[in-house]
Amino acid sequence: MKKVYNANGLKTLSPNGSLVFCKNCEKIVASINKQGYRYINLSITCSCGSFGNLEIAKETSTSDPYEVINRMPKAKNGLAVCGVCNVPMFGVIDERVKNYSFYVECVCGKKYDLKPSFPKRLGETIEMLKNKD
Repeated sequence: MKKVYNANGLKTLSPNGSLVFCKNCEKIVASINKQGYRYINLSITCSCGSFGNLEIAKETSTSDPYEVINRMPKAKNGLAVCGVCNVPMFGVIDERVKNYSFYVECVCGKKYDLKPSFPKRLGETIEMLKNKD
C-alpha cells in the first residue's frame, strides 16, 4: 500500500499521527503512537457534535479497511495496545468524544476493529488470572 494521509474534521500535529484535534472546537480528542501502527483509520464524534475521520497508511500496510476483523486490542492506561507485541497504538479521550470507531493494523501486522468492551477492573482481574497459570 502507498502512503496515505486523509483528515476530515480532525487534524494532527504531523502527518504520521501524534495528537489528534477536533477541527471545530480545537480540543485534543485522541493520540496516535507514530511507531505503533502500519495503518489506522479513526472515526470520531467529538463532544461538540462535530464528526471527523482520519486515515493514515504507511507503505508497509497490508490493510483493507473494508475487511471485518472482529478482534479487540488490549486496553492499558486508556490506550489500545496490541495483544501480540504489547505496543501501544492509539488512545481516545472518552470524556471528550461522544463515540468513536476504528480499524488499526499494528506494526507487527495484527489487525483490530473492536473497542475493548470490559471495564478496567475486570480486565485487570482477567490479566491476573492469566498470569496465575
